[in-house]
Amino acid sequence: MIHASVPFEILISTMFRSDLSFLEIMFPNRDYSMYVILIVNQTDAARQLHSDQENVRVINTEERGLPQSRNMAIRNAIGEVCLVADDDVVYVPDLESIILNAYTTYPDAAVVTFQLQNSKGELFRKYPNVTRHTNSSYKTVNGVVISFKKDILLENEVLYNSHFGLGATFSGANEYVFMRNVIKAKLPAYFIPKVILTHPDVSSGQDIGSDRLLYLRGALAYKCYGIWGYLWVLKYVFFLVRHKSIAPKYAFAKAKKAYSGIKRYKQLITSGEERR
Repeated sequence: MIHASVPFEILISTMFRSDLSFLEIMFPNRDYSMYVILIVNQTDAARQLHSDQENVRVINTEERGLPQSRNMAIRNAIGEVCLVADDDVVYVPDLESIILNAYTTYPDAAVVTFQLQNSKGELFRKYPNVTRHTNSSYKTVNGVVISFKKDILLENEVLYNSHFGLGATFSGANEYVFMRNVIKAKLPAYFIPKVILTHPDVSSGQDIGSDRLLYLRGALAYKCYGIWGYLWVLKYVFFLVRHKSIAPKYAFAKAKKAYSGIKRYKQLITSGEERR
């Protein structure tokens, strides 16, 4: 098993895995032997994952939440440059060279993000025309295209926020809050307009008016704007009504749900579990 530092490592978050067969789908020609991989498997005692592969390390944990998984991976990583990953992506053949070349091009980089495509080969979104991330461009970053120099993150105490992400207090915005922390810490973050993976098709607007998203949006609004977050919620609910994402008769209930997210977030600040 590899324990010394390596140039590049992939940090995969998954759940309830008991064998490594899922890795074959993720890599070209079903061959992952050329990559150094760390898998954080959030599971239980009955479903443990073990690796007999020299290049694959596994951490089984009963801890829950995507940000918790990401942070556990970062703290246990051996890669100088790391790429965060989920278990449902498919990488391009020249993945490692694309990523390492980016850090050769921008040697001061702490973080470099890339593009992803859908199953039709189309870009996942319209990407910003920037080289270095700005206060607006980082908002377009998807979670599985984020790479970083692990030691710089740890030295600057920039990790994933434990309250934002799947399985956390607020179910979403995992990568948004992470990239916001990177920018706030003034760490150099770059964007390379190259596709590194294919991701399953997702309809990003399918739950735009859901209670889950309103609760998240409220908390996020207060985190970003403070007391002005209350006004942001009203504007957002008006936006949902205007675009017929929710019926006007539900506007008050949706605003109330968002305000409950603000209330919960403020409780976390008061208890010292969170800071804006």
